[in-house]
Amino acid sequence: MYYNKKKSFKDAENSIGDALNNLIPYYTKNHLRPNSDKTQLCAFHLRNREANRQLHVAWYGKNLQHVRNLIYLGVSLDRSLTYKEHSLKTSAKVESRNNIKTLTNTRWGADAKTIRTTALVLTFSAAEYASPVWCRSAHALKLDPALNSTYRAITGYLKRTNVENLYLLSGIAPPYIRRTVASQHEKLKQKTDPRHLLCNHAIPNKNLCTASSTA
Repeated sequence: MYYNKKKSFKDAENSIGDALNNLIPYYTKNHLRPNSDKTQLCAFHLRNREANRQLHVAWYGKNLQHVRNLIYLGVSLDRSLTYKEHSLKTSAKVESRNNIKTLTNTRWGADAKTIRTTALVLTFSAAEYASPVWCRSAHALKLDPALNSTYRAITGYLKRTNVENLYLLSGIAPPYIRRTVASQHEKLKQKTDPRHLLCNHAIPNKNLCTASSTA
């Protein structure tokens, strides 16, 4: 993935084009064949008037595909980095994995400990993937209703039961607390572990100007 930060779309297009062209001698020397059909472009900015603005960059004689939501390492990145699309996809994934309810029955089924372990491995692992990246998004709360169904499957209680009681009965912290702890743990590794790529890294400007990336 190549990330580029510019003040205008034109500058971003020229910079990305130059960077890609500089890779051509490397590919030629090492007998590599890059696939321009699988190379995608995405622009990140807060200019709502230009929400539909696309980047036009050609490589190996082909125009690269511009996408609204770029998926990088399993995380869906939208134009303004609100992570709305990623939250919706993750919520749907959690709902599909809530079939652990089939393990419970009034006559037969797994015990509460087995269901709890299964939920942590299948459901919570999917819900909290890369959570330090998007946990501060306003759309992160969209995952909580799906996870509350998981808590109910673990405890066996109905919807009328208070959600706060479900957290205590299942022995699993609330979703927002688990996401916060994961974020703090990642931040601690960044500060204290010299092997971390972002160790001693300067804090970037919080303002999101026009930025672009190619993957």
